[in-house]
Amino acid sequence: MILRRITEHVKAQNWFAVAIDFLIVVVGVFIGLQVQEWSKHREERQREMQIVADLLADLDIDRSQYANGLAIDAHRVSAANASLKGAALAPIEFNWEKSASDNVDYSFDTSAVAEYPASRLDRLWTDVVIGFHPTPSTATFDAMVGAGDIKIFRDRQIVRELQTYHNLTESVLAQNEKLLAIRGKVLNIGASSGLAPYSRMPAADYFQLVAGNPQLAATIRIMATFAIYHHGELQTADARAAGLQVRLNDYLATMR
Repeated sequence: MILRRITEHVKAQNWFAVAIDFLIVVVGVFIGLQVQEWSKHREERQREMQIVADLLADLDIDRSQYANGLAIDAHRVSAANASLKGAALAPIEFNWEKSASDNVDYSFDTSAVAEYPASRLDRLWTDVVIGFHPTPSTATFDAMVGAGDIKIFRDRQIVRELQTYHNLTESVLAQNEKLLAIRGKVLNIGASSGLAPYSRMPAADYFQLVAGNPQLAATIRIMATFAIYHHGELQTADARAAGLQVRLNDYLATMR
């Protein structure tokens, strides 16, 4: 219709009317494009809000797992200390010197570990070798990267923090594998001494076994040492996750 009107005005050489019609077309196209842009922007913000909510849900799960892993790592060290002390051997010592290249805080105060409960002395070996190995969830982050949704984040600092945290989760998984590999060898050494997880042994017999078997005592120290390294990985990842929760919650508040 507008095209027919323009044609008629041109034939009539009504240039003012032609200019008005042309202006109407231009304004109409501009408004249409602007509405389309607004709609796209709104969809991106809604998608961004959903991603942030999903990331926060993943972090809640991760931090719950980290808390369990940290508690069990500390309990492992406590069990190792009780095993060595009961055998009249020196307790666990751990000295870590931070370097400029360290990204993980492995510092651990062995003297601050809770005293091993007397009610579990017949299960010391079990508590030395049995642990918990958190598996951080990267589902939302991986899906976001795969779909290219990482581009819709306006705060690029948050993107960098997400990438840093993702690297830490990979480090946690690597430390899990390392600890599990070491535990497999420890279990074999324990089995050669008649020790098995969840099998109870009177504390006096266990202490005598550890005292008379240097390899077993060394194995207990090794297991505790790598539990401390595992503790450091979890502690660093948990601290980063806690910081991300604050940043993401603040960011989400600005979008509502």
